[in-house]
Amino acid sequence: MTRRLAIIPARSGSSRIRDKNITSFCGRPMLTYPLAAARESGMYNEIHVSTESTHYASVAADEGHPVAFLRDKALAQNHASIPAVLRWVVAQYKARGETFDEICMIMATAPLLEASDLIDGHQAMNQAGGVHPVLAIASFPAPVERGLLIGDDAVVRFAHPDLRFNHSQDCLPQYFDAGAFAVFTAAHLQDESVRVYETYTPYILDRHKVTDINEPEDLAMAEVLYLGLKAYARDRGTA
Repeated sequence: MTRRLAIIPARSGSSRIRDKNITSFCGRPMLTYPLAAARESGMYNEIHVSTESTHYASVAADEGHPVAFLRDKALAQNHASIPAVLRWVVAQYKARGETFDEICMIMATAPLLEASDLIDGHQAMNQAGGVHPVLAIASFPAPVERGLLIGDDAVVRFAHPDLRFNHSQDCLPQYFDAGAFAVFTAAHLQDESVRVYETYTPYILDRHKVTDINEPEDLAMAEVLYLGLKAYARDRGTA
């Protein structure tokens, strides 16, 4: 039987939004939303919030997920890579006699993520034979070929002037890391030299589930989207 571990990295110390990972989001700490999605998926033998903060750990415990161990503070700095954090957590569990076949990294700042996405993400990796990790991605809302740059002279120019007349239907679809989740096998995480994985199996998220929360304006927009989606579902009797 496949054993699965969900890891939600949640270090403290965000500068632009203080304590972003546990900031209030529609009346609840941000962290509680991905925790709920992981729990509701029914996919995981263990759900672990990886934090160096006892306060963050108490938030997870209040949600029903006490933190088995705090993160090494050396891995709670800006320079620490996510793969290094995942490998360290897996090693800590192994030292406690628990091993896992699949590990899902879920971002603490993904409040629009649903349990079904996590289920489908694991299925995507298994269907692809587990050759590559799965990365949740989303499509750009407009062709990147038509991107604009503001120069030092405060003038807007095309980033790709030779492509500016391309019709949108002639532009290849392009995607970005949705900042939501990634799924790994235990074998994927064994190479300690890897800081960034170069290839992934894609899991395409609906664009309305994608939030990149870095500034207070981003947080406000994400809350509007969340509340709007709830109202949309209620109006159609699907909430």
